[in-house]
Amino acid sequence: MTRKAWAKRPDAPARLSGRKGQQRRARWLSSQPLCVMCEREGFITAGTDVDHVTPLSKGGADDESNLQTLCHAHHQEKSALDKGQRIRPTIGLDGWQV
Repeated sequence: MTRKAWAKRPDAPARLSGRKGQQRRARWLSSQPLCVMCEREGFITAGTDVDHVTPLSKGGADDESNLQTLCHAHHQEKSALDKGQRIRPTIGLDGWQV
């Protein structure tokens, strides 16, 4: 039996989506507005993305105990590391790493 490419896997974890997911995201960002990784580095940056600490693909739960707020740059970095991808450094116009 083959499944369509867009069909959800039968063993995929349940994920909150739709209007309820949007409401949870809005509630989370209003209560946790700052990027937790920027705070660890000593910066204050508004968080834009709600991230799963342990990715759903690696068995993480889709509940508030597994959520954190990240800025977009830190979310991209963490997502790449979660997928096992290499993070490419940003090179400035002068040829040095930014």
